[in-house]
Amino acid sequence: MLFLQKCFAKMIFDTSYYDPEIKKIIDETLGKSYSFVDRLKMKGIGSTRMEILDCSSDIKELLPSGFSGNFASIELRPKGVIVHFKKFTEHFSWIIPFYSLSIIQSNSINIHSKGSFIKLQLRTKNSSPFIQKLIHQVGSNYSDNPTY
Repeated sequence: MLFLQKCFAKMIFDTSYYDPEIKKIIDETLGKSYSFVDRLKMKGIGSTRMEILDCSSDIKELLPSGFSGNFASIELRPKGVIVHFKKFTEHFSWIIPFYSLSIIQSNSINIHSKGSFIKLQLRTKNSSPFIQKLIHQVGSNYSDNPTY
């Protein structure tokens, strides 16, 4: 139970099975998923699968112990992002509102929020348009909401 409370504080949820309470928390925090038409207009809202190079201990304990060959993907939402990763058959979703999101891009992309981080390898040039879309979305969210 303590582990689940700690994950809830970091906003990491086990989404292996549909849970209406978790869906409600995600929708209230990040907004509902984009509609099909909006997804087409945006030319996609999800990244390609990226290899996890490093991560904070709270995420590392959710990954298989070998820690090689682990992958994650990023999903855009109107008010934030969801980083999806899995451990065998368990799926985890780390929800990050834009106001607590920090992104550092080089040959990899580092995502930080509330003391947690994940470093992802940009595998192909196909990742770059999504990363630029993500950075634009974060920037436009800050300019639209001066309360941040």
